[in-house]
Amino acid sequence: MDAYGVARLIEDIASTSSRTDKERLTKTLAESDIGKFILTWAYNPFITFGITPAISDNAGKLAFEFKPSLVEPLLRQLSTRELTGMAAEREIGEVMAALNEDGQRLLFLILSKDLKCGIAANTINQAMPGLIPVFSVQRAVAYEAKRMTKVMKAEFKLDGNRNTFLSKDGNGGFFSRTGNRVVPLDFLVPHVMKAAAYAAQKGSDELKKVLIGDRVGSMSSLNFMLDGEAMMTLFEETGAFRRKEEDAIGAELHLYDMMSYEDFDAPGAVGEPLEVRRVWVAEFVKLAKEALTSTVGAEAVQLVPQFFVNNDTEVQALFERARSMTLAKYLARGNAEREKELLAKTIDKATGQPKVLEGIVVKDPAALYEKKKSAAWQKLKAEETLDLPIIGVYNGQEHSKYENILGGVIVDHKGVEVRVGGGISDEDRAYLWTLWEKDAAIIGVAPKVGFKGTTFVYAALKQLGATNLLTRLLETEFMEVTPDGSLRHPRAIRFRDDKDGEVESKEAA
Repeated sequence: MDAYGVARLIEDIASTSSRTDKERLTKTLAESDIGKFILTWAYNPFITFGITPAISDNAGKLAFEFKPSLVEPLLRQLSTRELTGMAAEREIGEVMAALNEDGQRLLFLILSKDLKCGIAANTINQAMPGLIPVFSVQRAVAYEAKRMTKVMKAEFKLDGNRNTFLSKDGNGGFFSRTGNRVVPLDFLVPHVMKAAAYAAQKGSDELKKVLIGDRVGSMSSLNFMLDGEAMMTLFEETGAFRRKEEDAIGAELHLYDMMSYEDFDAPGAVGEPLEVRRVWVAEFVKLAKEALTSTVGAEAVQLVPQFFVNNDTEVQALFERARSMTLAKYLARGNAEREKELLAKTIDKATGQPKVLEGIVVKDPAALYEKKKSAAWQKLKAEETLDLPIIGVYNGQEHSKYENILGGVIVDHKGVEVRVGGGISDEDRAYLWTLWEKDAAIIGVAPKVGFKGTTFVYAALKQLGATNLLTRLLETEFMEVTPDGSLRHPRAIRFRDDKDGEVESKEAA
């Protein structure tokens, strides 16, 4: 099949709405050498060109037929970024000028990474299995205590953007969990590649094998995967990750996994056990910091901390620690001045309070990397919120800094008293204590009630008018309802005075 036949076949695929017809015609396309060439360059997610294609004004002057030998050198130079900017535009224009009308259109479609005929990687792989690499990453399932049958590892769950960095033959880029290129992070690519090249020279033999295999060490030999979260640090606008025209300047890559590209590209459970991969990623981050010292990317690569957890009690304690830690504190890494600056930039717009860590992920250190949802990774995070009336208060524990002010409030969940102390800042505790003092005066009780606390009947409070703090609806985040009707890991979010008298349950954003 020549280029003319391929162009007509692509038009036929576009014109049919039948899935089976699209698959049949795509199979015909993939079975031809030129069709296979076009499908590979257009749909392989690990090949990108870094340009916005357009058909040149002077296209078609020489009217050569589209042939792989004519366009492949251009595609390789674009994909390796040997050609960028104006030089890339000029070279594309020259190749376009050499092609006939069908050839121009085919090159335009390849550079667009879409043949615009209603097919995707799945359709192509139905026609020719394995032709297009399918991007898939390991994902976590909900945590269940019954799975804690051995010592596990746990990491903080960051509420950033899951990003996987892939390098194939020295060409690197960031991908979302669904395999889409994350263009705003391209500015980080040179820093990661510089770190990888340094690690391939200075690292242990094991790390070198992950990065370059048995190849001679060079940038073109780098074939590896890094898995982690991109965090915006001082930039609160996370939409920068989604806007292709803007670099997400200020982003950091917080890593928790890595392996060779060959392992990542294989199907099923891949790589070495997590405890081995963790050693690699820790060494990589250490060497990255050395390689990037005194550069603008000095803080670009970080390691997500990991902890041993022996049982469910320790898992729950670490979860509480995560939910009590502000994102600013985590990102500041012990720098008090930076933490103060970050606090002002990491405010949850829904609550007006500083953002906190999302939860934790419990991982099996002996497990391979499974490219699907897997019980080898289990996540704990607050899933729901309820708007519950405050019916009581309690002081902090004796000899603690909250002993004489508000330790927390007690809310009513279907007749069960639930103590809520998390999610309340020191400033808020002081202010809420003044509200409680007003209610205590109306009720006729002493404000200090001790750590055990005290509760009242909702209707009686309303009748007395003790409603400065008491009776107000508190949006309360929690992980699950316990068998006795209480709430696991409750945390204060905000007052819902706009919903006085209502109780609503919803999925947390």
